[in-house]
Amino acid sequence: MKNLGLYIHIPFCVSKCSYCDFCSFVPNLKQMQDYISALKREIIEAEKQAKGRNITSVYIGGGTPSTLYSGAIMEIMDCVRKKFTLVKNCSVTIEANPNSFSNEKATEYASAGCNRLSLGLQSDNDKILKVLNRAHNYSDCVNAIEAARKNGINDINVDLMLRVPQQTISDLQVTLSRVVDLPITHISAYGLICEPNTLLTKAIEQGRYTLPTEDEAVDMYNLTVKTLAEYGFLQYEISNFAKKGFRSVHNMNYWKRGEYLGLGLGAHSFINGVHYHNTEDFSKYLETPTNCKEDIEPETLKTAKEEMIMLALRTTDGLDIVEYNKNFSADFMQEYKSILKKLLENNLIEIKNNKLTIKDPYISNSIIAEFF
Repeated sequence: MKNLGLYIHIPFCVSKCSYCDFCSFVPNLKQMQDYISALKREIIEAEKQAKGRNITSVYIGGGTPSTLYSGAIMEIMDCVRKKFTLVKNCSVTIEANPNSFSNEKATEYASAGCNRLSLGLQSDNDKILKVLNRAHNYSDCVNAIEAARKNGINDINVDLMLRVPQQTISDLQVTLSRVVDLPITHISAYGLICEPNTLLTKAIEQGRYTLPTEDEAVDMYNLTVKTLAEYGFLQYEISNFAKKGFRSVHNMNYWKRGEYLGLGLGAHSFINGVHYHNTEDFSKYLETPTNCKEDIEPETLKTAKEEMIMLALRTTDGLDIVEYNKNFSADFMQEYKSILKKLLENNLIEIKNNKLTIKDPYISNSIIAEFF
């Protein structure tokens, strides 16, 4: 049987973060109840697409899934288990904000089969959290981790954000020193992306905030990689670090170009060689959750090759040249001969044992762009 990753989007938050351009909003109870009802209808219909496939991971993301009413996650996972075949010890992740994850919710999520928690800490610094319009503090994160572990959820990720206005190297050093001592297994450290029309981007454009310089951003990234490695969080992707044996199963499936099925408002899918996403129109989704696909794009040989290169080079495992040649009946070294020559001469990449890797992950995007 083929493997499949399952993503379930919960578009609700208690408040909108200043940097966020995700498909999310602040709901009322009826909107949440209507959404869960529509989502279950989509899950039931999606059984046909997943036929003949094992679900190797479930990822309940958002938004903030932990803002849902009591019992909602149990409803979702009961429906998932009835309609899909989950592998033994399937990785089931739920995202939460530290201040919306209580002991009661930890008990429910564990009972629903969630065995991995991803907490959006971003920073331990109240000054930085205020810039990001986050409603929690560091103590909330400590308490959330304690509640998760008390209920048997021991695989825990913490999100951190780099290159935030008013953030200094010293601020980040303190944050890292505190986070590495937490009983967690995984850390995702993302550089802030100033998306158009977000509150934070507008504040920066108006001169109310100033971003760290590019040199400071590089120093922040290098400090993060170095510090996390010293404490056993080994980098395996540009922004992701894990203790041994705790890489994200769900995200590894993305980076290896595996199939995934996205359910819920705005969720993206790649299955049977086709990319598409659900509508981001909430009313439309509630009306027709089983018929709301948009931007349906069958992949071509060209897009498949580019996607494999792009995703593989984000990881420390790199691009498996033998696998590329086998998948596409191609000769990678000949196809990209001139590009590879330039990158090798500039000492930007390494080719060893038929694996192509980028030497400095911080500049991965610019190097990946060379292939396109």
